[in-house]
Amino acid sequence: MEILRAENLKKRFILGEVAVDALRSVSFSVEEGEFIVVLGPSGSGKSTMLNIIGGIETLTDGQLYYKDLKIHTLSKGGLTKYRRDHIGFIFQFYNLMPNLTALENISLGGELASGKHMAAKELLEAVGLGDRADYFPSKMSGGQQQRVAIARALCKNPDLLLCDEPTGALDTKTGVDVIKLLLDFNKKYNKTIIIVTHNASIAQVAHRVFYFRDGNLEQIVKNENPLTPDEVQW
Repeated sequence: MEILRAENLKKRFILGEVAVDALRSVSFSVEEGEFIVVLGPSGSGKSTMLNIIGGIETLTDGQLYYKDLKIHTLSKGGLTKYRRDHIGFIFQFYNLMPNLTALENISLGGELASGKHMAAKELLEAVGLGDRADYFPSKMSGGQQQRVAIARALCKNPDLLLCDEPTGALDTKTGVDVIKLLLDFNKKYNKTIIIVTHNASIAQVAHRVFYFRDGNLEQIVKNENPLTPDEVQW
């Protein structure tokens, strides 16, 4: 089942007297339950594309559909509702609430959901931090904080999980653990996951890989036999 369809997405930023075309007629579709990796150098448009899918940025031109919902026609309030009801975000920097415990941070994600959210305690166990429920972010490692951030994003039970450099601030081993965790959730809950990254190794575990350059989606490659994280040479 198709969950996303993009038709000729264009995004132009005006910086003083200079116009920057971040996206140039980008088209693609995403099926429910896919694990997509988006690769490209800095400034290629990949993060802009992710922000448009997530309703953070608006289009200059083109059409974007989430199932039957026309994202390109939504008002500011409509985009807020779309983000709340359907989208989970994971960023390079964890953005945890410093005055909340691990369990409270995860629960906050569920409280922001309009529909049926997932159990915070169950998710804390699923990310391997069942014994850290009462820990504050300052008492957790970067990898542990990212695991909490993933659990928080999933607690609202989003249909679409968008990840912008989720392993960028982590060492290699911890980064691999985070990718394993995302793949586990993709398979267990059939969550559609899109990861923007500079790390080309991650592409080997994806169902499909989108290659961006200079605002263009230059190539889409399907992995007929995706590797497991343990099979990848990191």
